[in-house]
Amino acid sequence: MKSLEIADEFLDRDALGLAELIKRGDLSALELTEIIIRRIEATDPSLNFMTTPDFDRARLRARNISSDTPFAGVPILIKDMIDVGGLARTDGSRLNAQNVPEANVAYIDGVEAAGLNILGMTNVPEFAGLVVTANEVFGATRNPWDLDYSAFTSSGGAAAAVACGAIPLAHGTDGGGSCRLPASATGLLGMKASRFRMRSGEADGGHDIVKTNQSLSRSVRDSAALLDCTEDKSGQVYAPLGRLQGPDKRRLKIGYADDISGPVPVESAVRAAQEDAVMLLQALGHEVVEVAYPITEIDTFTESYRAFFAEKTRAIGPAITQMTGKSVLESGLLTPWMGSFLEAAADFDPTEMATRRSFLDTLPEAFDRALDGLDVLLSPVSPVACPRLDEASPQDLYSHEAFVALMGRLKFTGPVNWGGHPAMSVPLGWDAALPIGSHFIAARGNDAVLYALAYELEEARPWAQRWAPHSLVAGGR
Repeated sequence: MKSLEIADEFLDRDALGLAELIKRGDLSALELTEIIIRRIEATDPSLNFMTTPDFDRARLRARNISSDTPFAGVPILIKDMIDVGGLARTDGSRLNAQNVPEANVAYIDGVEAAGLNILGMTNVPEFAGLVVTANEVFGATRNPWDLDYSAFTSSGGAAAAVACGAIPLAHGTDGGGSCRLPASATGLLGMKASRFRMRSGEADGGHDIVKTNQSLSRSVRDSAALLDCTEDKSGQVYAPLGRLQGPDKRRLKIGYADDISGPVPVESAVRAAQEDAVMLLQALGHEVVEVAYPITEIDTFTESYRAFFAEKTRAIGPAITQMTGKSVLESGLLTPWMGSFLEAAADFDPTEMATRRSFLDTLPEAFDRALDGLDVLLSPVSPVACPRLDEASPQDLYSHEAFVALMGRLKFTGPVNWGGHPAMSVPLGWDAALPIGSHFIAARGNDAVLYALAYELEEARPWAQRWAPHSLVAGGR
């Protein structure tokens, strides 16, 4: 068995690079599993990115995964918001602490068929309802670039695990920016697929209207390979993409939207990073033109998303009361933030919810119109680089002002989920204290143009060897 010191030589390898070692016989899947477990045990105490480990089952699986699969037994971590058979899914909530799904959802079947070995689950805010990855069951996840900062929204646990070098590839979900925002804040590639592109991540075999399953990774090819293994191959909505393997020679017309009105203005470091990205794109021969962001009614979007989230979660409160005989807050089964939100949501007018939903349903066409004549749209991922850990807490009580501040940080990413368009955060900004990603959006179904651009940007400004100070590469680099 190789020691952790020897194993550090593999930190430079992405998931497909590790799979190549296994396929050549230089390393067994079990040896690699032990190496990744040691990395997790070395980094998780300070960063707190894990919820439920599954190391013993992973060791058993490692002996039986075929080396003929694309990933040949390379480990992966799964976000604690999807069903993996036999593994606790908590959604970061005391309410779900004993929830152990009996079976995989289809997306996870694809992950395992790809030869990826699930080592456990990563941390999330309770029901993805907070701007920082923190909850009362597992605590707060810290950013490997600065321990005083969060790893941003609900894929923050996954982002911290990849950014510190514990694992090269992690699953994430994105229902308002939660692959893209944590990727931006930790220097990774974060992808959100087109709606209906991926295999179902839901127990009933359907699709969430806003949430997609994809990944956070150090390399573009890892993300592309995982998409190939987990996309819906039926062709019912989109033709399968297959394995996307490199940049395109075609030059793009890219619209750049630098800001939207709203309560959270774009920070100077974020603006500077996007302006630098524009210069890089132009240097690569792409045409960049200034445009308006597809929607300007951010206040309306915020209120509409609040109504949607209330509608989506409103059954939880009565169920808790029926189960415990107590109010949601008195039961202690939810955090004060989520519990007080649900109590406020109980008073929402169903008529208002219907009106708000009507606005949200206009967003697909709004983005379609904005992308007419463009190949890609560029914007900041968020107006802020990343929230500090003390900017939000699961102990906070819900207030409208706090919700507006939360949504203000999601003003570039959240509307895209309602549009159903593919989008990505690419780690291009490295001049500030924290990494800052650039946000690219493409037409519905045109995920391929984003991957081609990501490959090109990865070649032009490589990021895989930029390591956080609190990573397994001593001192970062």
